[in-house]
Amino acid sequence: MICFVLIIVESVSFWHARNVFDEAAAEGVRVAAAFDGTCTAGTSTAQSLLDRRAGGWSSGVQVLCSETNGIVTVTITGTTPGVLFDSAGFRASVTESAPREQ
Repeated sequence: MICFVLIIVESVSFWHARNVFDEAAAEGVRVAAAFDGTCTAGTSTAQSLLDRRAGGWSSGVQVLCSETNGIVTVTITGTTPGVLFDSAGFRASVTESAPREQ
């Protein structure tokens, strides 16, 4: 029974982390794809949102931004917090894209 509860908590932790990553990536790509936006500003915005929402466990999260053919892409990759140990979490990656405003 305890193992079952731990699996449920681990699953909830993974999905919550993915939601936080997704929200940060969406905000980062929105800022970067703006008419006067840059990848530096988008990355900074996403990292700031992660710091506010994810707290201490966001320290191992990587935020990448790129632009190809007018499409801006922000990718956030990190390890979700583990139930028993922080290093026992799962690897999660979220990518958001948007066209650059003209």
